Amino acid sequence: MMFSIIVPNYNNAQWLDRLFGSVCDQRRKDYELIFVDDVSTDDSYEIYRKWADKLPKAYGLKLGKKRWNGGARNAGLAFARGKYTLFLDSDDCFSDNECLDTIGRVIEQNNYPDLVRLSYYYCAGDNEHPVDLSAQDTIEKIVQGQDVACWTKCVKTEKVVPFAENTLKEDVVQHIAQLDAVDTVATCAKPIVRWNRNNPNSTSSNIQLQGGKFLSSLYRKYADLLDLRVNKPECQKELEKRRAQALEDIRKEVTR
Repeated sequence: MMFSIIVPNYNNAQWLDRLFGSVCDQRRKDYELIFVDDVSTDDSYEIYRKWADKLPKAYGLKLGKKRWNGGARNAGLAFARGKYTLFLDSDDCFSDNECLDTIGRVIEQNNYPDLVRLSYYYCAGDNEHPVDLSAQDTIEKIVQGQDVACWTKCVKTEKVVPFAENTLKEDVVQHIAQLDAVDTVATCAKPIVRWNRNNPNSTSSNIQLQGGKFLSSLYRKYADLLDLRVNKPECQKELEKRRAQALEDIRKEVTR
């Protein structure tokens, strides 16, 4: 099996038919989908079950205790059996039915690299525009990039670095650690994911859902950056920059 597709979810039922449809429609079928429900209170899991039999291979996990996006992804990783792992957020979707074909060709043409950098569509309101990350063809360029989301990377499963759990700010630290853990990269110019910025209930933008988690997550991010140890000089340089920025973010938040 080539691909494991891991989808963390919390109360995104309204977007799931679009997501599962985009996965089910992929022409390339050598994949498994791992859906991890992070204690949703809507009918997300029932929608997953409706689609499960239509997919080549699907696993559904219902967490008993909330672990937020990082913990949900980690739970899915424990079941990943594909050679490569991709992540999709549950309110996003693949851009068309040839995405896995495209990634597969990039992998094969580049002698099975550790990581493929994935371009994407930024979708907000009625606006949709492609974000081309194909110029980020080295570890140094990728680690310095602002696009830190895990769904902008397809990674050899054996190389995937776990995420911080029980926090909102899991992406930057994992981004640096992930780039430190790989040696070879390739790029995909075709936009693979439609990044949905029209969801006011997403974990990253819903202030009510975040509650008091936001400030504690800033502290957690800074602590995780302080604890992180990397080997590559380009990753160490980025780590130092992100530590300084994280400390400044905390100062701004507490002095509001």
